[in-house]
Amino acid sequence: MSDPVPESGRDAATPAAAGDDDGPQKRRPRARRTRGVIAWVLVVLASLLIPISVISAWAITTVTNTDQYVATMSPLARNDIVTEHLATKATDALFSTHVVQNKITDALPPKAKPIVQPVVTQVKSYVHGVAVRVFQSPKFGELFDALNRRTHQTVVDVLTGKQTKLTEALGTGNQVVLNLTPALDQLINNLNARGVTLFNPLKPILAEHGGLGFTVVQKSQVSKFSSIFNTLVTLGWAVPVIAVALGVLGIVIAVERRKTLLRMALGIGLFALVLLGALAYLRTTFVNQATGHNLNSDVAGVVWDTVLRFLKQDLRWTLLATVLVAFGAWVAGPARYAVWIRTKVAAGARWVWAQVRALTSSAGRGLSGSSGAQKAGSWIEEHVKGLRILGVVVGGIVLLLGGDFSGWDLVILVIVLAVYLVLLQVVVHWARRVSGERAPSTAGAEPAA
Repeated sequence: MSDPVPESGRDAATPAAAGDDDGPQKRRPRARRTRGVIAWVLVVLASLLIPISVISAWAITTVTNTDQYVATMSPLARNDIVTEHLATKATDALFSTHVVQNKITDALPPKAKPIVQPVVTQVKSYVHGVAVRVFQSPKFGELFDALNRRTHQTVVDVLTGKQTKLTEALGTGNQVVLNLTPALDQLINNLNARGVTLFNPLKPILAEHGGLGFTVVQKSQVSKFSSIFNTLVTLGWAVPVIAVALGVLGIVIAVERRKTLLRMALGIGLFALVLLGALAYLRTTFVNQATGHNLNSDVAGVVWDTVLRFLKQDLRWTLLATVLVAFGAWVAGPARYAVWIRTKVAAGARWVWAQVRALTSSAGRGLSGSSGAQKAGSWIEEHVKGLRILGVVVGGIVLLLGGDFSGWDLVILVIVLAVYLVLLQVVVHWARRVSGERAPSTAGAEPAA
C-alpha cells in the first residue's frame, strides 16, 4: 500500500493547480481585448484608405494616362456651354479691332453712315452663328482632342505641382491654354466661302496676339491640393493594395467578424460621403478662382464636372457597395428587425417557389389566369408597405448614382415613382374588391349534406 500524501503536501499542491487553471482563463480575455483593439485600429485605417484609394486609382487610370485623359476631356468639345462660349470668344476676337467697321464704312456712301453700327451688329450676329457651327463640327472635336493629347503632360505637371520647362514656359499667366487659332482660321475660311471677306486682314493680327485660346487649368485653381495629388500619383497602386490588405486583416483578426465588417462598411461609406461633399466644396472654389481671373464661371464648372465625373461616379458606387454590405451584415445579426426581415424574405421566397411549382405543374397549367392574378393581388395587398418603401429606395439609388441630374431628369424620376405608387394602389384596391366579393358568396353557401 502506497504511503499517504501528507496534509502539507496536499495544501502545497492545491494553489499551484489552481494557478495553472486560472492562467489560460486570464489570458483569453486579455487576448480578446488585444485583438479587439487591433481590429478597431485596422477598421479606422481601412475606412480612411479605401475611399482614398478610389481617388488614387482614378488619378492613375484617368488623369495620368494620356489616352484616358483625352477621352475624359473629349466631351468638352461637344458641350453646348463650351461651344457657345468659344463661338462668342471667336466672334469678339474678330470684332476686337475697327477693321470690320472701317471696311463697312468705306463700302457705304457718306449719307449711310448712321446705319454703319446696325450693319456691324447684324454682321456680328451672322458671324456668331457661323462660329457656333464651326465649333460644333466634328473637325473641331478632332482638333480639340489633338491639342489635349499634346498638352496632357503639362496638365499633369501643373496638377502635381512639378516645376518643369513646360510649366515655367507658362509665364506669369500660370495656366494651361489650348491654342484654338486653327479653329479661328477655319471660321474665317468658312466666311470667305460664304462671300464674307471682311476678316482676311485679321489673320496676321490675331496670330500676333496669340489668337484664340481655351483655358484648361490654372495653377492657382489647383494649388491647394496639388501636393496631395502628387503623393497619390507617386505612391501609385500601393495605396489601394495596402487599403484592401488592412481591411481583410482587420476582419480576420477581429473576434466578432460580422460586427467588424458592419463597422468597416459604415466607416468607408461615411468617408466616401465626406469626400463627395469635399468635391462639391472644391468645385465652388475652382469656379470662384476662374471668376477671379476673368474666366467664364459656367465653363469652369463644366470643366470640373467633366474631368471629375468618373471619380464622383466611382465614389458613388463605393458608397452604394458599402451600404449594401452594411445592410447585409446587419440583417445577418440577431437584431429583432433583422430577424423579421430574414423571416419575411424566406417566406416570400417559399411563396414564389410554390407559385412557380404550381404554374409549372400539370394541374397549375389547367387553372384559370384569374385565380393566379387574384393570388398575386392578395400578396401585393399584404406587402404593399414594403413595396412602397422598395420603390422609394430604388428611386433614391437612381438619384444617387445617376450623376448630375438636370431638372427634367428629376421630374421624370418623380413621375415614374408616382406612377409606380399609383399602380400599387390600384392593384390593392382591386384585390380588396375581389376578396370582398368572394367573402359573401362563401358565407352564403350551404354546407354539403
